[in-house]
Amino acid sequence: MKTKYFLLGLVALFSMPMFAVKAIDDGSKFGTGEDSIRCLENISLYQQYYKIRDYEAAYENWKVAFEECPAAGGRTFYGNGAFLIVQKMMKAPAAEKQQWFDLLMKCYEQRIQYFGTDRKYSEPWIRGRQAVDYINYSGDAAMLDKVLPWLKQAVDHGMHNADADVINSYFQMLEKQYQQNVEANRANFIEEYLRIGEILDTRIAQADKQQANYQVVRNNIDQIFSASGAADCQTLENVFAAKVEENKDNADALNKIIKIFRKAGCKESEVYFAASLYSHKLNPTAETAAGCASQAIKQKNYAEAVAFYNEALSLQEDVNEKYDYAYHKALVLQAMGRYAESRSSAYEAISYNNAAGDPYILIAKLYASSNPFGDDKVLAKTVYWAAVDKLEKAKSVDPSCAAEAQKLINSYRQQYPSKEDVFFKPELKPGTTFHIGGWINEDVRCRD
Repeated sequence: MKTKYFLLGLVALFSMPMFAVKAIDDGSKFGTGEDSIRCLENISLYQQYYKIRDYEAAYENWKVAFEECPAAGGRTFYGNGAFLIVQKMMKAPAAEKQQWFDLLMKCYEQRIQYFGTDRKYSEPWIRGRQAVDYINYSGDAAMLDKVLPWLKQAVDHGMHNADADVINSYFQMLEKQYQQNVEANRANFIEEYLRIGEILDTRIAQADKQQANYQVVRNNIDQIFSASGAADCQTLENVFAAKVEENKDNADALNKIIKIFRKAGCKESEVYFAASLYSHKLNPTAETAAGCASQAIKQKNYAEAVAFYNEALSLQEDVNEKYDYAYHKALVLQAMGRYAESRSSAYEAISYNNAAGDPYILIAKLYASSNPFGDDKVLAKTVYWAAVDKLEKAKSVDPSCAAEAQKLINSYRQQYPSKEDVFFKPELKPGTTFHIGGWINEDVRCRD
């Protein structure tokens, strides 16, 4: 009899209508009864509309699930939801934008509440995305205190896997913090620049499909740092003098310091020289060789400087750097009076960058400083024709040096052979070709 009454009770129980309870109310994933069906239907509809890019319809169904069953959608649900909210916010009148922004922030907070422990996209990653949207859409002038901790959390957690735009935003906020209190934040700003540079370099070295994005960010932080004022030579010396001595046996640390000094244009610094020498002894690289060359120039050890630049050229692969080394070697050879070798080095620089005018200007100066004709003062003036030819070439390939080139042209034209000079030198008849011998060894057009 007991079994009979028990079975009857079960039948009666399952014959009763089930109560509808929303997931947000009972803490479940989908809720119960009709509310669970409503939850699933809205998630399904939002997904379908989202796939066909009907974002208006997708948002309406998404919003129901967001409010009634927030644990049901999964991480994609919240990522798509943030996108849908931004679409609505961008189209909303100004008076309504704040409420859409508040909903966007709620979307992130709710995602952290329900999915903040996700193995791949945990709270630090979510905070990074939230910070980027906060910066883009809040209009909050005092956002720094709010977003900087979020961004740091995201970068510290993700390291080279942190999103490129998150890393970029983090450094932009660090620069704002630095500018608010230069003295208090200088050391941290410089140290974070070094650390973020390492993170980006690690990711760039992976050469995956995101490489270009991370390279853009790398270029951005270099520009921000260079323009920040933190990179002035005296400051860098104060910050890194002790670090060079502490790391004189650490090639990686020394090379990072060398890069900072080079980017800041502080190649005359004793700290830069010391770092270069220590690093060059440990592991010779193009940059350490160039640093040693700079030190040799400062000490007027020009032959040693040329040797170091040759070593730098042999170790370097980047053509822009090779141009720099070859051009500076040409300047050193000029100072040594080795004009033919200086010209050769200038042409080597041009081979790495044929749009640069400075090497042509240098060659023009070499010509103008030469006299392959001994005591013949008239023929000696023909070097200015050759010099002006190089200056015209400089202007044609590199507009940025046109003013300097034109100034020299105006000066050198005053040194041309005069009509009286040419009268007694039939080989200099205007319009004909004249060969300048010696190390110059070039044909020029004779001029009036």
